[in-house]
Parts: sequence; structure tokens; C-alpha cells
Amino acid sequence: MRWLRRGLVFALLVLVMFAGWRFAAENQEPVRLHYVAGELGELALWKITLAAFAGGAAVGGLFALFASARSGLTSRRYRKAIGGLEAEVHQLRNLPLAPDPEARGAPGRPPSVEGAFGRDG
Repeated sequence: MRWLRRGLVFALLVLVMFAGWRFAAENQEPVRLHYVAGELGELALWKITLAAFAGGAAVGGLFALFASARSGLTSRRYRKAIGGLEAEVHQLRNLPLAPDPEARGAPGRPPSVEGAFGRDG
């Protein structure tokens, strides 16, 4: 299965390289690029197109990097919260099953009449 995946990736890479070579061969005519800050001399159309593609990919990569960093920080915060909750569950699991009968208000000890109704009751 691994060799099939590698073969498909290699075939895709060869196809992209062939398409890029053909695009560059068919778009050799020089063009002038006018933009807001000035003008660029005559360059081949494929070079300008490649530069625009690379610039767009860089901007998209920066946005993806920001989203990934934000997601990582959120994940870290949730992992810390889960760790605290797991520690609390562990602490609650280690509590004794039978309460101390000498403790005041413990469920194993019947309430006194004095405590329930007061001294007058």
C-alpha cells in the first residue's frame, strides 16, 4: 500500500512539473507590469504569474500559521483544564467510603433531638 501511495505522489509531481514546463514554454512573451507603486520592466508572463502565485501562497500560509497557532494555544488551555479535572476526579476517588462516625453531622450518626428541634421543642 505504501508503494502505491508513493507511486501516486511521484506521478502527481511529474504531472505538475510537466504542466509548469509547458506553461512556461507557451507564455514566453514579455509583458510590462504596472502596479500602484510603480512599474516593472518587461518580464516573461510566466515569471509574473509564478510570482503572483507564490505571493498568494505566502499570504495564505501566514493565515494558516496564525490559525494553527491559535488552535494550538486553545488546545493547550483545554489540556490544562482536563489535567486539573482529572486530578480532582482522582482525589475524589481516593476519599474513604465510610465517613467518620465521630464527625459532626456525619450521615452515619443520628441527629440529636436537641439539634433538630432546639431546646424548647
